[in-house]
Amino acid sequence: MLRIISFLVVFLCLAACREERHFITDTAYRRTVEEDFEHKKQLLSGSQEDLFLIFNQPLTLEEREALEFIYAYAPLTDLATYGGDFLLKNVRQSLKVRAEMPWGKEIPEAIFRHFVLPVRGHNEGLDSSRFVFYRELRERVLSCKTMEEAALEVNHWCHEKAIYQPTNGRTCAPLTMTTTAYGRCGEESVFALAAMRSVGIPARQVYTPRWAHCDDNHAWIEVWTDGQWKYLGACEPEPRLDIAWFTAPVRRGLYIEARVFGKYKSDEEITAMNANLTAVNVTSHYTDVKKAVIRVVDSAGQPVEGASVEYKIYNYGEYYPAVTLTTDKQGISSLTVGRGDWIIWASKDGKFGFGELEAAHRDTLKIVMDKGGNEKEQYAYHIIPPVEKEYQALVKDEERAENDRRFMREDSIRNAYIATFMTEDAAQEKAKAWGYPFKSFFRYIQAARGNYPVVLRFLEGESGKGEERKAVAMELLDVLPEKDLQDITVDILEDQLEGAFVYASHPRCPEYKTREYRNLYREYILNPRIKNEFISAYRKVLSAYLNRESIRTPEELLRKMEEIKVLDSINTINILTPPVGVLKTMITDTRSKEQFFVAACRTMGIAARLNPVDGKPEYRVDDHWKPVSFVAQQTAGPKGELMVVYKGKAVKDPAYYTHFTLSRIKDGKTRLLDLGSNAQVDMGGGATYSTIFRSPVALEEGSYILVSGNRKSDGSVLSNMLTFQIKAGKCTRVNLVLQEVQETLTVLGDIDTRVKYIPEGKEKPVRIELPRKGYTALALIGVNQEPTNHLIRDMSGMKADFEAKGIPMVFLFPNLPQLEKFSRSDFRPLPVNMHIGYDYQGKVAGMLKERLGIKNGDNLPIIVMVNKKGEVVFLSQGYRVGLGNQILRFMNL
Repeated sequence: MLRIISFLVVFLCLAACREERHFITDTAYRRTVEEDFEHKKQLLSGSQEDLFLIFNQPLTLEEREALEFIYAYAPLTDLATYGGDFLLKNVRQSLKVRAEMPWGKEIPEAIFRHFVLPVRGHNEGLDSSRFVFYRELRERVLSCKTMEEAALEVNHWCHEKAIYQPTNGRTCAPLTMTTTAYGRCGEESVFALAAMRSVGIPARQVYTPRWAHCDDNHAWIEVWTDGQWKYLGACEPEPRLDIAWFTAPVRRGLYIEARVFGKYKSDEEITAMNANLTAVNVTSHYTDVKKAVIRVVDSAGQPVEGASVEYKIYNYGEYYPAVTLTTDKQGISSLTVGRGDWIIWASKDGKFGFGELEAAHRDTLKIVMDKGGNEKEQYAYHIIPPVEKEYQALVKDEERAENDRRFMREDSIRNAYIATFMTEDAAQEKAKAWGYPFKSFFRYIQAARGNYPVVLRFLEGESGKGEERKAVAMELLDVLPEKDLQDITVDILEDQLEGAFVYASHPRCPEYKTREYRNLYREYILNPRIKNEFISAYRKVLSAYLNRESIRTPEELLRKMEEIKVLDSINTINILTPPVGVLKTMITDTRSKEQFFVAACRTMGIAARLNPVDGKPEYRVDDHWKPVSFVAQQTAGPKGELMVVYKGKAVKDPAYYTHFTLSRIKDGKTRLLDLGSNAQVDMGGGATYSTIFRSPVALEEGSYILVSGNRKSDGSVLSNMLTFQIKAGKCTRVNLVLQEVQETLTVLGDIDTRVKYIPEGKEKPVRIELPRKGYTALALIGVNQEPTNHLIRDMSGMKADFEAKGIPMVFLFPNLPQLEKFSRSDFRPLPVNMHIGYDYQGKVAGMLKERLGIKNGDNLPIIVMVNKKGEVVFLSQGYRVGLGNQILRFMNL
């Protein structure tokens, strides 16, 4: 008996030792995740494929709970497109890294769960970067003494791989950044985030959706080290954390947010929580704040419970809703905000009201919801951003010097990789051998960057299939934006060409047999891009589906698509489920369903698109576009016309998304209309007034607002808003008002107008050429320094604007060695009137230091705006967001 008891004791001890650990030890939170997981599973129970089959595999308790957490909060596309095997591999890799890294045991469970485990950072494409980056970074970070040192090292590695360059709004996958070697700030941040997480360092993307003092936004990351969150510029390494070129502008921020995967419990201020993520207000981490309290009442003065309160920032010519909250029983909404001006918009049941909150002077505002959209009223605001605050980055000279040395080495590593891209001679040889026109052939190779082997394999595969097929293959590449060429695959290109080629010379519809068919075919049948989605291989699968279901017309397609359920709550991060994924699940969000319709029409050879103004799907019938809708409330209504009249002189030709925008008011809320965006950039850069309103624009009848603004050099905006109605069958005429900006100029000092510099490619010094009237820019810049690179990219992005002014500008490196290291090929073409050179004998730097009292001459770039007399009215050190725009504004005075 004693032996039996002893055996049982030993057995129970061994069993206890082998007892599996929970991934989520908080019982209440684990129950929440389990409930959300089961809810997701129930939603997808009607899928054509079992998306949850992965859970039939042998899994440890820790793996199962971690994978259930990912499944519970992942957007639908992660399950339908990437699948369970992919997600499980990433879960196992994360757990492996936690066990390997010295800091793995220091990371609290919740921090690891939300900021290391998820493979998704925001709305980027997913890939195998967690494994690739781990292999490259493991040994580098294991040699670091602390997690903070490791985070800095990872960011240096990121800078070896990629730098900043503006691109369009689609966020590429992390691995694409390594082949392209550049990306915009949103792409840099998800790239650096993926790198940090690959070695077990908790990281989250942080961004300001809109700056208050200029027309731009920015994204970066925070890393969790030693119990606190610290920020850094992604791919822009500094000697320490909590230092970045944007340290000064972020102190002028109105609202700064971190987006967190899943339902996140935190002491930080939560502004939103939905099926995919939690939004955390981190504004107080960066600047002085106030608690804004908004009180919403109806026309009788009674509190309105459940009203939507939108906190709007003026930017890109609109009042952008940065945050949306809901009032409580007392009609109250509150938010921690930066100390600048907001437009607050409250709405419920079709009623709305708005007002300006001057958060620098007061923290409360009452909004009366007494408007219904029938009013024609004009409002004027002087919107003032938070004031600029001085700061001091405490970095030792030797730290800065070492960081600069590493910067140059990292640039050389990246440039050595770029030098491996296909040369012009090699491309010419291939083009000739395969029978393609060289000029177009090489343009696609160049645009593809490190993805050029994909373009080569595709064109080689098509080279023996006849001249017509080759011509359409080239046309397919030509219609794609350069970012698509940088991450597309051969399988996708072949699928798209194979499915569309049959209609190249044989139109599906008799009415298409016109001279205009070639453009119709190219843009709306051959073209795989619909809006801003990730292009996928869908034509073969959709063709089989359409044939199987005997679908031959858009009407038959619409009837069959009634079987696809719509649930918008499953996609809250603006990433669409590809058409094949929609077929797998038979449940999706409205925008993915609309994209599915367009893709299916193009697969049938029927021209289809999303309307460029209101975004609704439509297909070509005879000589017009016919709109369709999957939601009864979205049916297209009767249309009228709008003619906006501008006779002002404040701006010669106002630009959409810069000086004005138009929004429709529906159900009390505004919806921005796209009247002319630039698809090659993330935001801004829209068509001009004279282009859009060359003739009246057809729009659905209803209520609208016209917002305009003219920004001053201090970042404040003179803004106007007009509410009006468009009637069916009538042309509505409204005036676009842009207030004249009266700048108050203060002379900060003067410079010696006789000072000389040596121009690029010259040996003898010349005098700085100053304008006869107005002001020009004199700048000191540093080679391969990120703040300088940001400024140069500002200038290249505004090339046409500066060239239109025609005023010479002078940008000087400190010495000849720095000038010789500068490579124009690292940037887009610069304005022809932007003269590059170096500071002859350091006389310009010495003169500016002496006459303007500049204390830290190494804090580059230094920019002064100066006139013919040598009077300086503007001085800036370091990069600030929108610096190019500021230079242009002073040149316009």
